[in-house]
Amino acid sequence: MNSTAPPPACTSGDSLAAAARPSQYLLRRIEGLGVPYGREDAFKMTRQRLLQDRILIGIEATRLPARTFFEIALELGMPAPCMELLRPRLAQANAFFFGIEDRAAGSVCKVYLEFWDQVRAQVRRTGARTPLLLHLGVKWDSARPGRHELAHYTCHPLLGVPEVLRRMAAIYPPDDAPSARDATLDIVRKGHRQNPAASLLYIEVSESDNPRRSFDVNLYKTGLRVADAAPELRRAAAHFELATGLIDAPLQRLGPRPLGHLSGGTDRHGEEFLSVYGEIQPLSS
Repeated sequence: MNSTAPPPACTSGDSLAAAARPSQYLLRRIEGLGVPYGREDAFKMTRQRLLQDRILIGIEATRLPARTFFEIALELGMPAPCMELLRPRLAQANAFFFGIEDRAAGSVCKVYLEFWDQVRAQVRRTGARTPLLLHLGVKWDSARPGRHELAHYTCHPLLGVPEVLRRMAAIYPPDDAPSARDATLDIVRKGHRQNPAASLLYIEVSESDNPRRSFDVNLYKTGLRVADAAPELRRAAAHFELATGLIDAPLQRLGPRPLGHLSGGTDRHGEEFLSVYGEIQPLSS
């Protein structure tokens, strides 16, 4: 971030309702805690639509009391019943995440728990490729008060690049015409060419009570920058029929940043999407 000192913690007069954007409120709230955190900014492409104001904040669980995690989630509008969905797995979490997608007609928010330490230990111990739950999250839309989705992020460990590409392609309908799928696969191939030794963390995502079927592939170890994927992302923008030049702003803003991960497939409405995450601040800082 550009500020030389963190802004003050949020007070009763500095509420979510008063914030110009919920993501701004979240940043002020987190920075007010004075703990290290990681940040990724993202943009999402869907048919004739580009969502640019998306942010993901991660904090190590040892640095954030569970009580504070739930306080922030409730301040962001999380339905109270979601606490009981997350509470049973709280002790196993190594990190907490907050995600916000700011929109003119309300915001989509999500919080989730990460079990990376647990997953890594099991894979190292057994060497098995058995799919494992990596993240458990809840998601809600301020335009649909009281409603939420439960999301499972399942890691498929120890996959080689060909296997990752096959699983990504299989997320889409078999008869799907050339689409954002092809551009996304080409980005992964480009990352592999840049660093053939890099391992890819591959995740598949499902949500309760809706047809979402998507993937998330982590590309940090390839060393790609967002700008390196610009040709493929422009092809994807054309596929989604975005207005000419609309993608220029997010590409310019995130271009120098490490390409963190790509998420794509079909969303809870059954519509194709592609999300691109660039690292603003590493979690380990």
